[in-house]
Amino acid sequence: MEIYIVKENDTLEGIASYYNIPASEIIKANNLQYPYELKVNQPLNIPTTASNIFDYYTIKNGDTLYKIASSNNISVNNLAEINGIDPNDYIYPGQTLLIPKPGITTYITRMGDTLSSVSRFFNTTPQELIYNNNNIYLLPEQLIVFRRQM
Repeated sequence: MEIYIVKENDTLEGIASYYNIPASEIIKANNLQYPYELKVNQPLNIPTTASNIFDYYTIKNGDTLYKIASSNNISVNNLAEINGIDPNDYIYPGQTLLIPKPGITTYITRMGDTLSSVSRFFNTTPQELIYNNNNIYLLPEQLIVFRRQM
């Protein structure tokens, strides 16, 4: 679950489109009553799943991690980390990779990371980082995601 803070001129449909989910899911997650009037600075619970954070890419003949990473504006190392593989590993046709959707930034935690240090990586506050992730344990190799607000 993410928290979205309503801004001026936001609409339920616009927020739903941004998160790639039906407006009905936001209505249900927030127990909103008709008419659905949003107020500036109102926090909204946004149900999140892997499908609105990642795209799935099936590897084809001739693909390389570098080619896939370049075409999706992500580093080879980050693409490999997200998918739990080494950047030098062999990839094969039919294998499926997770690719962060546009606007999503990812980080894989390392020993010694703190909430403050990870927040600085994303150039945000610890509170906003917590809003974007259900659980942050800061154990090595935890995937942390961050979506810039609209």
